[in-house]
Amino acid sequence: MANNRLQDILDRKNKKEEAKKQKTENRTTKVASRRNYRLDKIKETTAKAHAVATKRKWLVFLIGIGLVAYFVISSGGLGGLGGIVEKVKGFF
Repeated sequence: MANNRLQDILDRKNKKEEAKKQKTENRTTKVASRRNYRLDKIKETTAKAHAVATKRKWLVFLIGIGLVAYFVISSGGLGGLGGIVEKVKGFF
């Protein structure tokens, strides 16, 4: 009977240790998962910011070209192309 009781105590102790070990492992994986999620989110946000910046860069170039073309056409510039410029100005 004493041997049986000792075995029960050892079994309970082993179960507690296993439960504690499992809880620690679960916590570790949960922390790692959360860390990976946050890192992935930061990477995606950075990639989106770069894409938006690239798009805006080209938009600024196009607006600049449009403004230059407008001022050249409205001033009647480009020297010998006056007839063409006047026809184009007629559209505006």
